[in-house]
Amino acid sequence: MGECGEITAAIILFSPPHLQLPQEALRRARADLGCLQFVVGTFPGVFTQDGSALGSSACAVQLFAAPLGLAWGRSERSVAEAPFLLWDRPGASLNRYAEACSHGSFGAVGSQFSQWRGAQGRPISGSLCLQVVGPLHARSQASRGLRPLTEALPIRRQQGALLLALERYSALPLLARNIPYALRQARKLPLDRFVVVEVPEGGDAEPELLSITATDVGRSGLWLERPLHPGASVYLAVRDPEVARRDTRLALEALEAADIEARTAWISSSIGRNASFFGQRDDDLALWKERFGRLPMLGVYALGEFQPSAMGHTRLLRFSKVFTIIGKPLRSAVEG
Repeated sequence: MGECGEITAAIILFSPPHLQLPQEALRRARADLGCLQFVVGTFPGVFTQDGSALGSSACAVQLFAAPLGLAWGRSERSVAEAPFLLWDRPGASLNRYAEACSHGSFGAVGSQFSQWRGAQGRPISGSLCLQVVGPLHARSQASRGLRPLTEALPIRRQQGALLLALERYSALPLLARNIPYALRQARKLPLDRFVVVEVPEGGDAEPELLSITATDVGRSGLWLERPLHPGASVYLAVRDPEVARRDTRLALEALEAADIEARTAWISSSIGRNASFFGQRDDDLALWKERFGRLPMLGVYALGEFQPSAMGHTRLLRFSKVFTIIGKPLRSAVEG
């Protein structure tokens, strides 16, 4: 990515997430490229405009050419404009380092990260946040793909991570009554398609999506990945492929109307938004190719997706796709 000049930076992505990185090959590649910034990450899956892999061995690369590149640090420009790439690990998302550098960041939750600056390389133990250097802006849109099944209800009873009752309803029968017809035909209830949406008390924080890990028929409850916070309200939702397609179309329409001339793109996808979610192919990527098929793109299937919010902060999403285009501001936007 770049108009001219020597290679200044490289992003190299590997799949699957715990792949043993080929350190000697990476050192040779860094020497051959001769670039100042060289960053490596591993994720459950990777993809480009030419293909994708999830759970199998694969490598995807993006190169930056002068006057573009990568750098540490905060930009003096508006955080709503400055492109920042943020990678983080499961369980450490938006830690203290990430919070210091992630305003306006896009990116994903992965596994292993390494970075070379000049001749020295080192693994990154926490978050990796890089600024895309150059006369560039970024715009992001998210596709959530969620269909609410119930209204938000107060938590009446839970035991640890076992949700037993919302308002006057037992949790498992409430879910059973609201299962969409298409999913009722399945031989086994696809629990991975259902989520519990926790709305914090006061409504100031972002709602959080929690997986349902198991059902408890004897106690009419739902086992969640963690206990719900006291005072929160909760509603049940389903991850719906048709809603996901609609949300993706709307997201891509908004990006087409954005006030920048796209030069490249980054896509963060939940591992739950892959081809099996839609049936036979990743329809999100198919819709992307219909509109942005000629745009160089790098993306990952990840354990969480970062998106810049309208307020300039970074929020962590789950079970979604976040599309980010990076490019020069349009002349009319600059003049305005």
